[in-house]
Amino acid sequence: MSGDGEQVSRTVADPRAGAAGAAAAAGTDPGVGRTWTLEDSIALEARAYGWLVLAVLPVLSLLPTVVGLVGVLVGGDVTVSDAMSTVWWVVLVPLVSAIPAFVASVLSLPVTWVVGRRLRRVRSDRAHVAWTALTAAVLAVASTAVVAILLADGYDDPLAYVGTALPMGFAAGVAGALARLGQLRSARRRDATGPTTGPLV
Repeated sequence: MSGDGEQVSRTVADPRAGAAGAAAAAGTDPGVGRTWTLEDSIALEARAYGWLVLAVLPVLSLLPTVVGLVGVLVGGDVTVSDAMSTVWWVVLVPLVSAIPAFVASVLSLPVTWVVGRRLRRVRSDRAHVAWTALTAAVLAVASTAVVAILLADGYDDPLAYVGTALPMGFAAGVAGALARLGQLRSARRRDATGPTTGPLV
């Protein structure tokens, strides 16, 4: 008992320790072990949606076009129309995906909430980021494949629809990982300035 008392006393007496030192003395990581709420899930989905529509999809849609334009440049036949097509494609992909992605984010809230609660006691940031990315990717592939099947005329080859959904799954996984990483860093910055009982956003 005396050893524990001395450890806590040193933590309180040391002004450099602060909230982060108190958390370390208590054996907990900042941002870990909180109660995961629906508000936390909404915040994570909002971050992921922003990353997906404003960053990940534009970059991923730009890459193949850049590769194509490089090939055209090497061939020496680049026109203004080629450049405008590239710009239009980069703008079009996020715009077309914005509404379906928003609907998918809302529908996946229960899954995000369940996964968040399951990960409450996990101390590894990598595990949090990996599970979030995996969950987002699987949900994106499943929802995109279902929409593709419903819009198609037949159901001859369901695996073909899953294959077409893989790029969206990759994009959603990247966006989910970036969103969860930012959420964890934000929580740790808040814990460094003082104890926080609010949501992990």
